[in-house]
Amino acid sequence: MKKLVSLVIFCLMAFGVYAQNSAVNKASQFKESGELMKAKEQIDLATAHEKTMDKAKTWFTKGEVYEAIAFSEEPEYQDMQDEAMSEAVEAYNKAKELDEGGNYDGLSAIKIDNMWGTMINQGAEAYNQEDFDNALIYFEKSAVLKPSDTTGYYYAGIAAQQGENFDKALENYYKLIDLDYHNQDIYSSVIYLERSQNNDNEKALEVIEMAREQFPDDEALMKEEINLLIITEQTDEAKAKLEKAIKAEPDNANLYYNLAYISEQTGDDEAAVANYKKAIEADPEYFDATFNLAVNHYNKAAEILKEANDMDLRTYQKEGKAIEEKAKTQFESALPYLQKAHEISPDDRVVIETLQTVYVQLKMNDKAEELNSKLEALGPAAE
Repeated sequence: MKKLVSLVIFCLMAFGVYAQNSAVNKASQFKESGELMKAKEQIDLATAHEKTMDKAKTWFTKGEVYEAIAFSEEPEYQDMQDEAMSEAVEAYNKAKELDEGGNYDGLSAIKIDNMWGTMINQGAEAYNQEDFDNALIYFEKSAVLKPSDTTGYYYAGIAAQQGENFDKALENYYKLIDLDYHNQDIYSSVIYLERSQNNDNEKALEVIEMAREQFPDDEALMKEEINLLIITEQTDEAKAKLEKAIKAEPDNANLYYNLAYISEQTGDDEAAVANYKKAIEADPEYFDATFNLAVNHYNKAAEILKEANDMDLRTYQKEGKAIEEKAKTQFESALPYLQKAHEISPDDRVVIETLQTVYVQLKMNDKAEELNSKLEALGPAAE
C-alpha cells in the first residue's frame, strides 16, 4: 500500500508539472488563434506557478502573448496596450535573464528590437506628417522598450517641443542628460525652455553649469551664463568666475571678451574697453572682440551726435562744433577696429555698412564709395 500511495503521489506531481506546461502551450495556441484574453489567462497562471515560473520558455511565451495584445487592432485591447507593452518587454527581459547565452536570450532580444523598431518607424511617420502628439506617443513607447537607449528620448523630446508640449520635452531631455547623452543642442533647448516657458532662471543656471562642464570653451554658453547671472543679480559672482578663470588662463581671449561683455552690460565702460583690448591682444584675429570694440566707440559717437541734433539753433551755434569734434574723435577711434573687422570678415554686410558710415562721417568719401561697390557685389540684404 505504501508503494501504491507513493506511486499515486508521484503521478499527481507529474500531472501538476504537465498541467502547468500545458498552460504555457495553451497560451501559445490561444495566441495563434487570436484568443488573446484566454492566452493571457493561461500564461499568467504559468508565470505564477512554482513549477514553471523559473523557465525561460514561460516568460518568452508571456512576452509573445502580451506583445500580441500591445499591437492588436481589436477595440477590446486598446485600453490595455500601454501596460501590455511594458509587461511584454519585462517578460522578454526575464527570459533573457533565465537563459543567458541561450536560444531564448537571443530570441527575446530580437523581439524587443523588432518592437522598438516598429515604434521608432511609426513615430517617424507621424512626425513627418506633423502629427507631433502621436509621434511623441510612439517615441515614448520605444523608450519603454529600451530604457537605456537614447534614441527614443531624443526623438520624443524633439516631437514634444515641436508640438509645444514643453513639460514632456523637458522630461525627455533630462532623461537624455541622466543617460550621459551630452549634446549641445539638447542643453540649449533645456536652458531655453526653463527660461522662456517655466520662467525659472535658477534652474536654467543649473543646466548651464552642467553644460559648461561638458563644453567649457563654448562662448555662447558662457555668455548665456553671464546674462543669467546678471538677471538674477549675481553680477559679482559672474565677474569673480571670469577673473578666476583668467588667472588660470591669462592668454585666453574668450575670457577677456566675456569679462568685457559683462562690464558693458553693467555700465562699466572703462573696464569693457580695457578687456576688449586685452582679448584682441591675446588673439588679434578675434572678430567679435574687434567688432564690439568698434561698436563701443561708434555708439558713443552716435550718442554725441544725437545730443547735437537735439540742440536748438542758438545752442548749436555756440556748442555744436565742439560736440561734433568729440563725435569725430570717437569715430576715429572706431575706424581701425572696423577696418580690422572687415579684414577678418570681408563679406560681413553689417561691418561694411558700419564702416561706410564712419567713412562718411570722417569725410573719406572715396573709401565710402568703394564700400558701396562692395555692397552692390554682395547683392540684396537677406530679410
